[in-house]
Amino acid sequence: MRRAGLFLAAGIGTYLLILLVNFPAGRLTDRLQEQYAPLVFHSVTGTVFSGRAARVERNALLAGPLQWTFRPSGLLKGRLEYRLQGSVMQNPFEGLVAVDIAGRIHLQDVETVLNPADLVKAYSPFDMTTTGRMTLHVETLELQDGFPADLSGEFLWSDAGVTAPVSLVLGEVEVLLGSEADRITGAVSNAGDTRVSGSLALSASGDYSVDLQLIPGQAASEEVVEFLITWGQPGPGGSYRLADSGRF
Repeated sequence: MRRAGLFLAAGIGTYLLILLVNFPAGRLTDRLQEQYAPLVFHSVTGTVFSGRAARVERNALLAGPLQWTFRPSGLLKGRLEYRLQGSVMQNPFEGLVAVDIAGRIHLQDVETVLNPADLVKAYSPFDMTTTGRMTLHVETLELQDGFPADLSGEFLWSDAGVTAPVSLVLGEVEVLLGSEADRITGAVSNAGDTRVSGSLALSASGDYSVDLQLIPGQAASEEVVEFLITWGQPGPGGSYRLADSGRF
């Protein structure tokens, strides 16, 4: 009797696995589009087990092509888990993504290389031309209503610098990412001649704030100091505060 039960369980498991392997990917992406509107998948092919989307859009965010491969170990956590590869805003990335029973999306160990100019342009209170390369590593992230409700990770800006409106070498800038209430937060620090520290924040409603403190180093030119005097607020220890806030 026990052996019969084991065979029955194995048979059911095999049947469910066959269904999963052949279940059209479009059925899952349709569900995600309903859950996270205005999320849109384009040219979806393959199955829930292994598939591809030529392009994915949500508001101004553009990703694709995306490829996914099912990871059976995720079922032990009660969710569909995938190894995901693709690109976001033409920047390649890879990592793990999972969808739980409630339809929430979880990301883990996602890494991509970004153009710092895109981020500086979005958050800086003035126009800047930047140098260097930025790596984003997301340790964990949970999306609720399309916004990160739980986030941990870091931005690492290597060979960071500004060439306009002034020339400024910042060395290696690190932004530790987190979340609190309905906001994404970032704690900024660096290792360079000119020191920078401070915080960034972005809320689910689109409100953002940037609050940075810069201390010019010995190699900083008079042009840099004049720029900070014009745009910043003098502080203790020869520092200058650059702050801005608004809504996207």
